[in-house]
Amino acid sequence: MSSDSDPARAAALARFPLSRVSEAFHDEMLGVLPPVHCRGAAGFFVSEAVTGDVHAQFVACNGRFYGAYVALRDPATWITHAAIAAFDAVHSNPPVLDWYPAEAVDR
Repeated sequence: MSSDSDPARAAALARFPLSRVSEAFHDEMLGVLPPVHCRGAAGFFVSEAVTGDVHAQFVACNGRFYGAYVALRDPATWITHAAIAAFDAVHSNPPVLDWYPAEAVDR
């Protein structure tokens, strides 16, 4: 398993941090590939890895939609309802992404 000290993993995770996403973006990712559902995880993961064990995770919560790159084998990086609550407390009016941030696709 990769560790937090793995610079490639850290760079990949940083390209798409926890963000609000549009419902259309969430739904597009739900249907693009078979989603991966993990017991205890909110939402779903896109089955194709970005790199190594880094996958996109998407969560619907309280009528809003969220996404981020997370390490599938490291639940500490997953989007949780607590992480969403903390994000919302700090970001009262965040941009809502209709697609991945430009940095996330510029590999």
